[in-house]
Amino acid sequence: MITSFTYKAFGLIIRSEVECPELIASSGAADVTIILGKTPQTLSNPIFSGVRFQTNGHEFLLAVDGIARYYAENGNSITIDVFPNADISDVRLFLLGSAMGAIIHQRGLLPFHGSSVKIGNTAIILSGVSGAGKSTLAAAFQQKGYHILSDDVSVVSFSSEGLPIVFPGFPQMKLWADSILKLGENPSNYTRTRNRLEKHNVPINSSFWDQPLPLKQIYIIVSSNLGVLKIEPIKGIEKFSMLKTHTYRFNFVAGKQMQATHFKTFDSLAKSIDVFRLTRPNGKFILNDLINLILGSNG
Repeated sequence: MITSFTYKAFGLIIRSEVECPELIASSGAADVTIILGKTPQTLSNPIFSGVRFQTNGHEFLLAVDGIARYYAENGNSITIDVFPNADISDVRLFLLGSAMGAIIHQRGLLPFHGSSVKIGNTAIILSGVSGAGKSTLAAAFQQKGYHILSDDVSVVSFSSEGLPIVFPGFPQMKLWADSILKLGENPSNYTRTRNRLEKHNVPINSSFWDQPLPLKQIYIIVSSNLGVLKIEPIKGIEKFSMLKTHTYRFNFVAGKQMQATHFKTFDSLAKSIDVFRLTRPNGKFILNDLINLILGSNG
């Protein structure tokens, strides 16, 4: 008999044949099922193909050398074909990352590439390109007593009143060793996300907020060689463009219907929230100053 586990993450109930200790145990009817089995080698009618993936809107196929092949379909199922000698932690890493990102896109939700923090009774999202420091800044908020809803990927939807909300992910952050050191901790206290990377899994159980919250603001973190530290609102077409640019795995969005849904979401989101550019000096991460700038703009 195959054992299955039931979890919740990103507003979804997930029933999985793969044990995922990162996730929160739950119960109820599954929105998404994850099974172990054989997957297609290729999609029969892909609309878009990347280096490791193919997609046609309602199907998504990802192949990661030495780890697994993942087949996500119709926003409600993922089949994983695990390759021989694969490390199960690596299998989970891509399952909870790209494969789950594809499911979220298929369901018409918006997976934003950023970490979300509870401030008051609302949430903010800290975003930016890889290495911008979104997780480090979120962890600094956490050290000051704030709650974290999600790290790296924040799923956004709309309430029945048309207001944007952020769903909690799961109580873990992924931080580079130098970020952990900046926060005054020892990286060796935490397991690595992958053996070859100096990136570590940092549990945040006591600081995790497990209920959806209204989304108030998004901050795009950028670095500058001019040594400036400032915050400025992003307006107009640039605001729309920034929301698209910082969507998690936007290249998974394929087909006219799927693209139309996502562009409608971008438009609604741009009209509903404030988006700021948060500029920090290159090579410096002045965490307290960045936090103060954000709190000052959040009134």
